[in-house]
Amino acid sequence: MRNGSWLVLALICVFGARSEAQPVPLTITCSDSSGRPVPPAQVTNGTIAKAMIDREGRRVIEYDPRSIDGISSQQQLFVYAHECGHHALGHDFRQPFNISQEQDADCSGVRSLINRYGFTDYSIGILQATMRDLTPAYARDLPWRPRLYNLEDCLPSVISARAAASGRAETSADSCVLHNDGENAILSKSRDGRSIDATYSVGNRCTRDLNCTFTTEIGTLPDVDADVGSWRGFRAQKTITDQHRLGPMAPKAEFRFHATVDAIPTGESVDFRVITSCR
Repeated sequence: MRNGSWLVLALICVFGARSEAQPVPLTITCSDSSGRPVPPAQVTNGTIAKAMIDREGRRVIEYDPRSIDGISSQQQLFVYAHECGHHALGHDFRQPFNISQEQDADCSGVRSLINRYGFTDYSIGILQATMRDLTPAYARDLPWRPRLYNLEDCLPSVISARAAASGRAETSADSCVLHNDGENAILSKSRDGRSIDATYSVGNRCTRDLNCTFTTEIGTLPDVDADVGSWRGFRAQKTITDQHRLGPMAPKAEFRFHATVDAIPTGESVDFRVITSCR
C-alpha cells in the first residue's frame, strides 16, 4: 500500500480509531471443532471476549461490546477471533491454556482476520505492535495473562520462508518468491493524484532460476481500508504485466513503473498491488 515514513506514523495513529463509514465488527461467525456454531453472549464484565462453557454445557464466547479507551476495534476483533480459535481447535477448558495453545489460538484468529476481513501481512504487523504496546493496566480487559505476541509467525509467507530455511520448502516456484505488498512504494504522484511513479521489490529464496510474470493492478482504495490494511475495497482500473528472470538465491531487486488511473472517487486514493506467477 501507500508507503513512506508518514504512512507508518499515520497507520499507528489511525489504527485505533473507529471509522464511522465502515466500522470494524467486534465478533465473527464461530464454530467449534465439530462444526457446531458457537454463539456470542453479551456481558458487561469488562473483559473484551472470553471462550466459555456455559451452565448448560454449551460452548459460547462472552464479550463486552463497549469501547475501551486505548483499545482499537481491530484489537477487540482479534481478541474475539483468538477466543473463537480455542473453540475451533477443541481446547480443553477444564485447565488453563498453555503458551502453545495460546499461540495456536492466535494463529487461528490471524487466519480469520486474513480470510474474512482482508487483513494483510502489513496490517497484522501493525496489530502485533499495538498488542505488544498494551500496558499492564489493560490486563483485566484481556482473557489471558500478560504474554508476548508473535502474530507475524502465523503469516503464511513467514511459515513458507521458515520452511525454506529448514529445507522443507514446497517445490512450487511461487513458494520461492520473496515479495510483500507491504513493501510496495509510491514514489511520487501528479498534482491531481491520478498518476504515480512506483516501485515493488522481488527476490528468489531458492537455488534455481525463476521465470516470473508480475501482474501489477493499479486502481483506487478507500482511505478507511488503507487505515486497517484491508484490500477488500480495492478497485483495479489498469493492469501492467512484466516478465522478469530471477537468478538463484537472488536478493530483492526493485522494479519501477509509471501508471495513470482514469478517476479517483471521493474518499479514495490511488494504490496498487502485485500478483506474482513463476515457473
